[in-house]
Amino acid sequence: MRYNHRYHQIVHGTPKHRRLHLTSFFVLAGTLVILMALFRVPLNQRALLLGFAVSLFRVSVAYIISLALALLFGILAVSHEKVEAILIPFLDVAQSFPSYALLPLLVLYFGRTSVAVIVILVVAMIWPILFNVIAGIKEQRQDQSEAATLFGATGWRYLIYYRWPMLRPAIITGSIISWGQAWDTIVGAEIIAAAGGAGYYLGQLSETGHTSLLGLAIVFYLLLIFCLNQVIWLPLLHHYTKYQAES
Repeated sequence: MRYNHRYHQIVHGTPKHRRLHLTSFFVLAGTLVILMALFRVPLNQRALLLGFAVSLFRVSVAYIISLALALLFGILAVSHEKVEAILIPFLDVAQSFPSYALLPLLVLYFGRTSVAVIVILVVAMIWPILFNVIAGIKEQRQDQSEAATLFGATGWRYLIYYRWPMLRPAIITGSIISWGQAWDTIVGAEIIAAAGGAGYYLGQLSETGHTSLLGLAIVFYLLLIFCLNQVIWLPLLHHYTKYQAES
């Protein structure tokens, strides 16, 4: 359960970190402008945005699959003491498996397609969400659980009206870490699999020796990912954790 509080201060957005995020954005944007001015190299905006759109689609699909599997295995892992004793050590070992080791086999079986890339992303993304879900379930108060059951929250109602709302802060925290790992993983996966996307585009720029374009493209992608994080993930995190008591 190593992911539970590993990045607590960073992802929970203290004023200091919010200022740091804003500063980082202006540094990246300024770097992009300076590079364009120095090298006078026009960016192929269509290729950049198309590659980013393909990668964003793959990351989004992989995230949905990872979230579903994390909830399934997380709830199953703590459903019974004997299951927990067997499954959690297995999952803890499985997360150390290098995801790229599967890529040649996946490319051989699925071809140079989005499926191979998405499977690799799921292998990389599932662990932060899974272990946050497990930790979130184990930290839930027994009296609240008993109160929910007393008021008729049993079966699916218990999962929907009690467990899901209680797990949302842990899920969002794990998702932010998972989302970051996905963008780290997809670049290498798309280059190796030659399956298009942002990573493949960066690889092509590197192979053709367009160093200046490569630097501009990297900064451009960093800005886009930063904006996604600011617009989607951090507001979600602040919304679901502002009433959460500190442990």
